[in-house]
Amino acid sequence: MLDYKLLEASAEVIRHGSFEKAARELGLTQSAISQRVKLLEERLGQPVIIRAKPIAATAAGQRLLQHYQSVRLLEQELLDELPDIQSDGGYGQIALAVNADSLATWFVDVPKHLFEQLGLLVHLAVGDESLNHTALQDGTVLGAVSMRSTPIQGCRVRPLGLMRYVMVVSPDFNQRYFPNGVTAEALRACPAVNFSEHDELQNQFLKQYFGLNPGEFPAHMVPSSQGFVTVAEQGIAYAVVEQHQAEDALRAGRLIRPCPHEIDRPLYWHHKTIQSKLLDQVNEIVLSQARRFLPKIAL
Repeated sequence: MLDYKLLEASAEVIRHGSFEKAARELGLTQSAISQRVKLLEERLGQPVIIRAKPIAATAAGQRLLQHYQSVRLLEQELLDELPDIQSDGGYGQIALAVNADSLATWFVDVPKHLFEQLGLLVHLAVGDESLNHTALQDGTVLGAVSMRSTPIQGCRVRPLGLMRYVMVVSPDFNQRYFPNGVTAEALRACPAVNFSEHDELQNQFLKQYFGLNPGEFPAHMVPSSQGFVTVAEQGIAYAVVEQHQAEDALRAGRLIRPCPHEIDRPLYWHHKTIQSKLLDQVNEIVLSQARRFLPKIAL
């Protein structure tokens, strides 16, 4: 039989990647957290945490984290159905993975609905939409926004919709750099803004429509979805952004579209196949928000 205080301490260390943050989350000392992790490992006869920088889970640790996440969700569901059961107070929790562009647009109200309707505190891991499903495999989240259309083991996948990306610039930038339209030659001579060193979306857009490869154009690096729009409005770069992010600036004339090209990226919702009415409600809130904003994926 697992001692859930030991499991809780180990799971929080894995989730936060830090003994210090886990201690702060649970209101314990780092020494107490360390002792609980050590005791669990002794009882299991194997390590659950790789003590490196950053801290990572072993295969056993990942499996235990998945179990812990599921138990917490089912416990919250039981407390909702049987309110006379004494709980330790506070709120339920759920961990989800989302990409930055979704969080800045259609996903922005999801935590609000999860808290107001279900009483859940939401822990979001923000990562690349092409990689978020790995957080499910690692056991750190129960649901994830991903570009992957096929389910991973132990999960179900459902379509969310298309995120549509367009190029935007300020009127002054357009006049300065694109007086004769957007061309490969013009793009080599003016700055873009990248989200990271490996901005696959930007690379795809410039390769598909202008034949440019990474490294053939200068670029700022701003790891913020809203920062993309701000940098474009400031007139120091062109940006390829999700269309909803630029709506207000386009309407007000602070930004314009210098070319008609678009890229659509399909998004999918992956979630654990736990028999849980609470998780079903979480999934429905996410899906309903996506349906409000995103065009459907063509079948």
